[in-house]
Amino acid sequence: MIVTTPSMITSRSDLRDLVSGLMEEDAVALDTEFHGEKRYWPDLYLVQIAGKNGPVAIDPLEVEDLSPLADLVASKSTVKVIHSARNDIEVLMHQLGAGFVSVFDTQLAAAFLGFDRQPSLSSLVKAECGVYPKKGQTLSDWSLRPLGEDQVEYALDDVRYLLEIYRNQVSRLTEKGRLDWYRQEAAYLTDPATYGNSIHRSFRKIRSRSKIRSNRLPVLWAMVKWREETARELNRPRNFVARDHVMGAITSMAPGNLNSLSRLRDVSEGFISRWGEQVLEVVRRAQEDPEDYPPIPKHNTRPGVSARKDILRIFLKQESCRLGISHELLLSPELIDALAKDPPESEKELNSIEELSGWRKEALGNELISLLNGSLALRLNSSDCSGLDFIRIND
Repeated sequence: MIVTTPSMITSRSDLRDLVSGLMEEDAVALDTEFHGEKRYWPDLYLVQIAGKNGPVAIDPLEVEDLSPLADLVASKSTVKVIHSARNDIEVLMHQLGAGFVSVFDTQLAAAFLGFDRQPSLSSLVKAECGVYPKKGQTLSDWSLRPLGEDQVEYALDDVRYLLEIYRNQVSRLTEKGRLDWYRQEAAYLTDPATYGNSIHRSFRKIRSRSKIRSNRLPVLWAMVKWREETARELNRPRNFVARDHVMGAITSMAPGNLNSLSRLRDVSEGFISRWGEQVLEVVRRAQEDPEDYPPIPKHNTRPGVSARKDILRIFLKQESCRLGISHELLLSPELIDALAKDPPESEKELNSIEELSGWRKEALGNELISLLNGSLALRLNSSDCSGLDFIRIND
């Protein structure tokens, strides 16, 4: 059965009328269906919105001009409630050419309320609304038309309960005094810089996995930029141009001719015939005139790194239990690693760590410094929620 209005918007005029009404509301739920496997920029196939009148789907293949949505996503007075918001925001920012303002991420909020760092939407719907969402369309091909009624209803369920979850979460965050903590953490969602750092992430990822020597880092940076530009120009995934391990191999060997390039493992003849000369030129220029590459944090590794990691993980679980906040949200694995290698010895040093400022400093206080400088000891405590606690000891 084919779905028609009112559950599906297929014209710009209907979309404009929908947005006009939604702009008067204090909050709307938002979700998208897209495929990103074959493109640099994901293909958008459905937008779902829910306001006080219930959920509606928008078909981007019929409504080719989605510009009326730009006013909605940029509205300060209307909160956009999204579950696991980053990907949806990035897709719509590209489609609309507009930045987001006033976003509430129910997945992130849940981590401040005792859930895991990345709870599924279905788990929140069950917990907050007492509803068991239908399954069966998780592998749907949203590019095919016409969409079936079961597909659209499944997609609408992704926004159907979000406003109820949002209001419950805001109420509980307020009761716990954590709404400001959430807002501090969520600020990155509306920061345009959040969605322009993929090239830096690629650089760090390849560098760490391929163990690139420092004198080859300018080559890696040049290669990463070349791949990004090529993938964007072709609108194809980065891996279509070159996988990370191939990038690492080319960087490490820095071939000077096609014969040397062809000897590298997993470098195909197709890659060489299509991009071989470009790659050699990129490598040559990077060696002759190296550019500055993204800074790499340096740690003054001290003895006892492994032991400090273990103690930090125990401390983190204990604090997570005490606060009722996801331990992954409190301290990331990367931050645990950095603290274990180069622990701060004073409040001044602690305050200089950007990731430990704001709400995390308020939540963890100076106990973290005391832990790292040996002023706290670990003991078994069956009455504590985690079965462990830390006690202050004298030097």
